[in-house]
Amino acid sequence: MTKKLLITLFIAGCLVPLGLAIGYSLLYSVGLAGLLSNGVTFEHWIALFRGEFLQSILYSVWVAAASTLLAMGISLTLLFTARRLFRSRNLYRALFLPLTIPPIVLAFVIFQLYSGSGLFSRLAFQMGFISEIQQFPVLVQDPYATGIIMAHVFLVFPFFLLVLLNLYEHEKLDQIEAVASSLGAGKRTILLHLQLPVLLRGMFPLIALYFIFFMGAYEIPLLLGQSSPHMISVLILEKLQRYNLANIPVAHSMAVWYAVLCIATISWLFSRYRQKVAV
Repeated sequence: MTKKLLITLFIAGCLVPLGLAIGYSLLYSVGLAGLLSNGVTFEHWIALFRGEFLQSILYSVWVAAASTLLAMGISLTLLFTARRLFRSRNLYRALFLPLTIPPIVLAFVIFQLYSGSGLFSRLAFQMGFISEIQQFPVLVQDPYATGIIMAHVFLVFPFFLLVLLNLYEHEKLDQIEAVASSLGAGKRTILLHLQLPVLLRGMFPLIALYFIFFMGAYEIPLLLGQSSPHMISVLILEKLQRYNLANIPVAHSMAVWYAVLCIATISWLFSRYRQKVAV
């Protein structure tokens, strides 16, 4: 009973503040709370589809998907090509180092290295690879969010690799490979039909959560992102902090829609995951 009570209190402590925040934003967005409350109105919701909200959502989805897939791809590649190297205690511990770097610090470093006036562009100019600074590739504050994706991948792929290394050992995939090889299965068959499905199934909750986390990232997109479109979190904060009070209800409308989108996405992904595990 004590354990169940503690779990209930923990869940309530996490969900109640979230519910109150979403509830307040919902009331603010329909004109029932806040400085501009004059009765029920859906004007601020309609304004979302006339502005950059949808473009910002799509941009955030692109950044989150690219960051997650690249981080997962690099981690899987290192797992299958250099797994034995990470049996070294020092190299294994080195994977924890990127996890200690604050996102804003990493964003600042990437800006100083890869921006048009950064270290690498100056080195390329001095070494004669480019004849003028403007010829250096745009990797920061560019339309494809290259700098943001680089920062996300650098922060997350070591963590994914750590989880994959432990999952590989826990699921005894080495033994499964040996048994499958003795039965005549080729390396490609073992990789695609035995090892990858087990690893991806175990990593699925983590991949889904990091996808949502990347969509809502703030510090890195704030420094490395372009002026338009913004990542959704940057756009919401920008609307909230501007001097135009009319933007505040719109920002709360964005927050409500974004929260609903995240909750619905997580619920759908995990329901599909449970169905596949049950099968």
